[in-house]
Formats: sequence, structure tokens, C-alpha cells
Amino acid sequence: MSAFIQELKSLCDAEWRKISNGLFFKLIRKPELQRELYVRAMVEVFHYTKHNAINQAAATFNADHRKAGLLLFAIKHALEEVGHENMVVNDLASIGIDAAVFQRQPMPATEALSGYLYSLSIRGGIIPRLGYSFWAEDSYEYMAPLLEICQRDMGLTEQQMTFFIAHASIDEKHSADVNHAIEQWVVTEEDKAAVRQVARTTLFLTGQIMESVARDVAEEYGDEYLA
Repeated sequence: MSAFIQELKSLCDAEWRKISNGLFFKLIRKPELQRELYVRAMVEVFHYTKHNAINQAAATFNADHRKAGLLLFAIKHALEEVGHENMVVNDLASIGIDAAVFQRQPMPATEALSGYLYSLSIRGGIIPRLGYSFWAEDSYEYMAPLLEICQRDMGLTEQQMTFFIAHASIDEKHSADVNHAIEQWVVTEEDKAAVRQVARTTLFLTGQIMESVARDVAEEYGDEYLA
């Protein structure tokens, strides 16, 4: 593992600690809120995941044709992300949630994340977007408390959590590919600074999505949950 990969990991660990200390992870431990929090969070996951293959492909718009390996990585990665949002649809259907739930408008933080990634991809290209892929393809250790609650308290099976469980095996290879791309192509200080910034910004926005979900549910169930 290169020094820069280790630095990125430390940065992401710190951002995830902030998220795990937030309202969402506090409320998900309350049995009466678990199902609602889970469903609403997964709807937001659907809304940004459906854009990931597209904005990854968009990142190739201004790619340098001489960096063929980097270009091939981005194209292949985009293809492999197509349709992953359907895992969310199937997971929620397995617990009786009607597909109409996906007609809800995404929350502002979700739109901010998707819009940022499109803008970033067009403006910055493949290399800066690696800052998002770096943690997004390797987030399951941070989501472990949520997954444990879903299985232990909500009684969900692995077959009902394919986005997290089955997806994890797919993303294991993706994570290795992303790390390799970073080690090979992120070489200048400018590129490193861009990757750091994107990792930090996208994690911040992801945390805001989770906090927004938690706050909405708390306000509906009673102000005491906001205390």
C-alpha cells in the first residue's frame, strides 16, 4: 500500500467517524425507527446510485487518449456499475415496499451529491473522481453497524440485502482496481490534492444524506428523538 493510499484511508476513516457519531447511527439503534430509517435511506441510495455509471462515463469526456490504461479503467468501471440501483429495488420489494416509493423526489443532499459528481466528472475528468470511487467501493466496514442491526433486529436475510451483501464481493475487485489506478495515475501534487478534496466532499455529502433522512424521520416520530 502506497503512502498516498494510506493517507486517503486515514482521511476517509476520519470522515466516517463523524458520520457514525451523527443522528442517523444514533436513531438506527431505536427499534421503532429502524424500518423507516432503512427504507428512506435506501431510497436515497437508489437515487444517487442510478447516476454512478453515467457520471463515471462522463468523466472520460476530456480524457487524454495517451493515457489508454486510465481510459480503459473508467470505461470498464462505468459498464460494471450499470443497473446496480436495481438491487435496491429488489431489496425493498423483498420486505413489502412498493416500487412507487422510488417516485419520491431525492432529498437536497442527494441531489447535491449527484450534481457534484456530474460537474466534477465533466470539469475534472477521471482522476479527481477516483476520490469518490476510493471510499465508495470500500465502505462496507463502515456500514457494518447498520448491516448488523438490519440482520439482528429487523430480521433481514442476506438475500434481502443484496445491495450491501452481494455488492460487496463485486466492489472488492473494484476497490483493488481503483487503488491500482490511483497508485499508477495519481502522481502530481495537484492530482493528489484533487483526489483528497473529492473524497472529503463526497463523504461529507453522504453524511448529509444520512443526517437528512434521520432528521426527517425524527421530526415525524417526535421531537424527543432530536434531543
